[in-house]
Amino acid sequence: MSIVDAIALRSVFVEIRPGLSVELRRPSALDFVDAVQAAERSPGQLYAWLAWRHARRDGGALFTSLEHALDSDGQTVRAIGQAAERLYEEGRD
Repeated sequence: MSIVDAIALRSVFVEIRPGLSVELRRPSALDFVDAVQAAERSPGQLYAWLAWRHARRDGGALFTSLEHALDSDGQTVRAIGQAAERLYEEGRD
């Protein structure tokens, strides 16, 4: 992890499973606030929320809404959400 990449909010590509890479937008300060609120409202939907907020494709969102993420393949959405969650931990060392 590069501190410059994290501060500049540069996207990162993460391999979710063999043959499936996803572009993830790094979280901003506002994302941190929104993530806490999302976790408080619906903790069971947090990975879908993270996938919806951070997964990108061709310069746009991979999921058009939280509902779109919730209606998609659960294992894939969970894996994307877990990868996005790790971005919130960057720089904690």
